[in-house]
Formats: sequence, structure tokens, C-alpha cells
Amino acid sequence: MVGNKNRGARVLAVTSGKGGVGKTNTSVNLAIALAAHGKRVILMDADLGLANVEVLLGLSSLHNLEHVIEGEKTISEILVKGPGGITIVPGSSGLAQIADLTGAGRQNLLGGLQELQSQSDYIILDTMAGIGRNAVAFALAADEVLLITTPEHPAVVDAYAMLKTLYANRSETVVRLVVNMVSNAAQAQAVATKLSGVSQRYLNRNLSCLGYLLRDLQVSHAVMQSKPFMLAYPHAPVSKCMHEIAARLLQQQTRQPMHKDGFFRRVAQSFGLKG
Repeated sequence: MVGNKNRGARVLAVTSGKGGVGKTNTSVNLAIALAAHGKRVILMDADLGLANVEVLLGLSSLHNLEHVIEGEKTISEILVKGPGGITIVPGSSGLAQIADLTGAGRQNLLGGLQELQSQSDYIILDTMAGIGRNAVAFALAADEVLLITTPEHPAVVDAYAMLKTLYANRSETVVRLVVNMVSNAAQAQAVATKLSGVSQRYLNRNLSCLGYLLRDLQVSHAVMQSKPFMLAYPHAPVSKCMHEIAARLLQQQTRQPMHKDGFFRRVAQSFGLKG
């Protein structure tokens, strides 16, 4: 597994301090926006078997990561073609016991993750919300973390808690803020300024804002149709915002240092596994 000469996919973990802030919706639509730029994008549902990605897209897979862990399927055999040219890795409750994996199960999972890295330009991890061990471990294994919040005070407080936890575990973690469900750019800027201010003051870390997503009724309409808003309403204001976020990621790609170790090794390290 060590001999992969591919420089590897850019791994983005999409996370949040609390649920209900649009994390999965952001993950799905960002994946589609990047694919629209000609990138090979794999979206991995790392939310412990809740299958939020598939629910959002109206999909139902027969196989998932648990089958890979058990050796019943390879990672390639469970991949699902999603809308907009993206590929989806269905999650499973088996991830909840990832730290307890030994032997063949560990090798099956880590080998599968390495295979993903060689097959794509971007891997987007839709993590579970909150500062639980699994969410934090996947975030720490990524090249970059996109931290999603809304302007509501509880969401901002919990976003700071996630930020503090990530930096406490790995001080060089690259975190970028995305403010969702805002009324306008000024509101997004106010949230970003507040979070970056407390981050600088108490954590001695700068926090950059990657962009914002406007509150848009067409997001809800798209969810009811089990379609990503980028495809259901490509000209909606929120879709334009997502295109801008994707464009900034693409512009920053050459400037961001990648980890020397591959993603599969970082997952192993984050969960305390032996690779």
C-alpha cells in the first residue's frame, strides 16, 4: 500500500459543530460544483451509517463501507454514480467501530481509502456533526477542513468548539469557514469576523472565510425533490454562491501544502490504527 506514486486527491472534510446547519447539503453541492469544473470528485458519507448523502439524493445502496471492511466487496464495487458526475461512497454503521478494527478489516478499509485517493482529484468527506471522536478523526485526516456554520448564536458557539478541538489535536490543521443560510454578504462577514476574532485571540490562529451561502427557498424545494440545488436550480443565488466557493478552492489548490503521508495513512494515525 505504500508504493502509490500518484500524488493523491485533495481531501476536504466538511464538518460542523452542530447538526442542522446544512453540512451534507454543502458537501453534495460542492462536489457537483467541482465536478462541473472537470474534476473527478468522490463524496464519502462518513456520518456513521445515517446515510444522509443518499437520503438527500433519493438513493439507496445495497452495499456500503461495512461490506468493504468485512471483505465482501472492494471499494470500487460499492461506488455509486451520483448526479452531476460525482461518485459516492455509501457510509455504514461499521465506521462507528473503526478504532477497534484489527487485522483484515483494518487492511480492507485502509486499502480501499488508498484506492479512492488514486482514482480522484478531490475526496469530500461528509463527516458527522459535533466534536465526537469519529468526526474529529476524519477531519484531522483531511488536507483541509471546511467548517460550516449559520449566523445563529448556538451554531457559532459550536463552530468555535469544533475549531478549538481541531487545533488542540493538530495545530497545523487548515480550516476554512463557510457561513450558510445568510441574508446577505454583510451578515456572512459579521459571522466570519466574530469567529476569526475569537480564534486569533484565544487560539492564536487565523481563520479564513472561504465563502457564504445565501438563505434560499429553492434549497428546500430541491431537498423535497431529492435533487441537489446546483442541478435543480442552477441559476439560483445560492448556486452562484456555491460556484464561487468552488472557484476559490480551485484557485488555492496549487498554493496549499499537501501532507507527505497519504490519506489512508492519516486516517490510520487519526484513529490510532497501525497501518
